[in-house]
Amino acid sequence: MKFDYKQFHIDASPLDEGGHFYARAKIFRRTGQGSAPVEVKYSGDLGDYHFDTDAVAAAQKWAIQWCDEHAE
Repeated sequence: MKFDYKQFHIDASPLDEGGHFYARAKIFRRTGQGSAPVEVKYSGDLGDYHFDTDAVAAAQKWAIQWCDEHAE
């Protein structure tokens, strides 16, 4: 799942691996119009889940907390 939050763009797409979904997130800082966003943080694996919705929720929660702590 990809979404914008504050001045960041978040990709909270889980990794589907052997029947488990691994929560992970990439956080990008949004830049000016027409510029590519710059990656500022990668979570690594945040745990494995039986359902993709649970993995997405965990990744979103982690990413939003990180953004709240690092927003300008």
